[in-house]
Amino acid sequence: MQQCPKCNAAVDEADKECNTCGIFFSKWREREENVASGNLSRYSAIAAATSSEFNWTIFLIICAAIGIVFFFVGHHIRDIISL
Repeated sequence: MQQCPKCNAAVDEADKECNTCGIFFSKWREREENVASGNLSRYSAIAAATSSEFNWTIFLIICAAIGIVFFFVGHHIRDIISL
């Protein structure tokens, strides 16, 4: 028996994945070897893409919020003017 590196659950050495958290041991070992050898190019590319997508998501949310504010403010101003 060994422990899962992510959740510390007891797992058999023949298991390919943890029954508790679902981590795949082969992928975890590959990542650990890449980090230990300094080969981080794969992970930095993923982080950069995720960061870029996150920035666009935040931008779109802010634009939608501004649009909603202008929509409601415009309706209230029209109501006030029509009184």
